Formats: sequence, C-alpha cells, structure tokens
Amino acid sequence: MLLESYTYEISLPPCDHGAQTVNAIAKLSNDISGVFPYLNAVVKGCIYYHSEKILMLKHEGKTITMYPKMIAITKLRDEKEAKEILEWLKDLINRTYERRSEITPNYRRKSELKVMDIFKLLPRINCRECGEMTCLAFATKLLGEEIEIQRCKPLFSDERYANNRDKLLKMMEEAGFTLGTSQMKRRR
Repeated sequence: MLLESYTYEISLPPCDHGAQTVNAIAKLSNDISGVFPYLNAVVKGCIYYHSEKILMLKHEGKTITMYPKMIAITKLRDEKEAKEILEWLKDLINRTYERRSEITPNYRRKSELKVMDIFKLLPRINCRECGEMTCLAFATKLLGEEIEIQRCKPLFSDERYANNRDKLLKMMEEAGFTLGTSQMKRRR
C-alpha cells in the first residue's frame, strides 16, 4: 500500500464568497509521486509534469491536482463529496501502485484542452440554440463542464459539422471528459 492515510481541509474558492462549491486539500501520509507515471499511463486525460512531480486530472467535473504529499480538489459540492473522491483516489493510487509491474509508465506530458481548441471545432454561427449568447461562451462552459456538448444542436444535426463533431468528441475523451452514451452514439 502506497497511500496509507490522509487528513483534509475544506475551503471556499478564493475570491468567491458566494460560491456553491468548495475545495479540498488533503495532506498525505506518504510521498505518492512514484505512482504518477503509472497513473498517467492508465487514466485518460492526465496532464503530467514529470520534473515538477505534479499530476492533474479531471473526474466527474472536478479538477484534481496531485503533488508528492498533497492532493487538491476543486468544484466539490460538500465535505461528503470530498471524502468520497479522496477515498476513490486512495483506492486508485493503491491499486495502480500494486499493478505497476503490469503497466508501462508514461513520462510524457499530454496537452491540455483549451477553450480555443473547442471553439475552432464548433459551428461558430452563434445560433443560441444551446442557450449561450456565442459559440465562444458555449466552449468556455463546455471546458468547465458546466454544459453538455449535445446542447450544440447544429454540431449534432447538421452533417456539415460531422467531421468537427467527431474530432471534438475524440479530443474531449482523450482529455478525460466524461462523455455520455448519447454523445458517443452520435460519433461516426
């Protein structure tokens, strides 16, 4: 077992006193950086900074940043959800560590998905069918996982955008976004 225990604190996001989410910082009993290249190999959407010993990933709309003896999690509903995700992480870290002899470690940094990467693949017609004023606003909310991709009706109903839709869905999947079955069924 690599990670034996942790303690954590809950806090409001900085400069957002009206926030409906909280953040968690967990202090770890052990240095977990040795498992990062293995997690980078098995978990989709990780961004790994090998020399800095930092691993970032998304899980259910939460951004998780792991350091050798600390884990930071954003966009949590409450302390109960923080505990659930920390337990999930502890299990993931320990299971991956136990299986490390079966996994080829990945030391490469994968690129992070950016708003403009998404925007370039959207129809860019500002039709407002998604409920947003512009395609750029939609891309921003999509990146923050505040809206689902299928809300962009032209992307899914107009065959002129089929190639861009498929590229975007693939990029999002590789970046670790959770895509529902309705989103994946529409892929070519």
